[in-house]
Amino acid sequence: MTTMICIGDSLTEGTDIPVGHTWPALTANALNLEVINCGIGGDTTNGMLSRFYPEVVDRRPAFAFIMGGTNDLWWGREANTILGNLFSMVVQARHHGIAPVIGLPVPVNIPAAEAGDFSPPWGGYARFTASLEKLIEALTRHAAESEVAVVDLHHPFLGKNQQVRADLFLPDGLHPNKPGQLTIAREIAIVFRQDLNFS
Repeated sequence: MTTMICIGDSLTEGTDIPVGHTWPALTANALNLEVINCGIGGDTTNGMLSRFYPEVVDRRPAFAFIMGGTNDLWWGREANTILGNLFSMVVQARHHGIAPVIGLPVPVNIPAAEAGDFSPPWGGYARFTASLEKLIEALTRHAAESEVAVVDLHHPFLGKNQQVRADLFLPDGLHPNKPGQLTIAREIAIVFRQDLNFS
């Protein structure tokens, strides 16, 4: 069976979601893939890059799904550093015959997040949101230039007037709920079938 390894942070790990209902599990069912979830809550792209070889390359999957950057931005790191880390993983994957796929991170439901009891992002939510939008734009542009498949998981979580859809998030405002997980799996399946000709 074809294998895909997903490397990322809590958005990939599936915070507070039963194992069988996380988007990697749902994607496995939708595409008849073996999907290995290597998401670690709180991880940054530095951490992802440091474990990319042993957790992804050594296993030689057909696909590597790479999504990260939210935690980096939360701590005020620059987009160029994030891009460098993500595309270092892309280069490694391709060098070893693994097809990289980049996921664009979901937005944050700020009203819910502000009501939480965790520390806000460095520089505040407005700065974080602006930085995330710039990262999404840069990722999309660089992926197109590098001919890397991209799954847009950001805009499907936006509704009218580009407002975040609260119905797709857990109460913390940061992590997708079960309908949000289904949304992610659906978008990935569309790209695999239409852009990667996977059946």
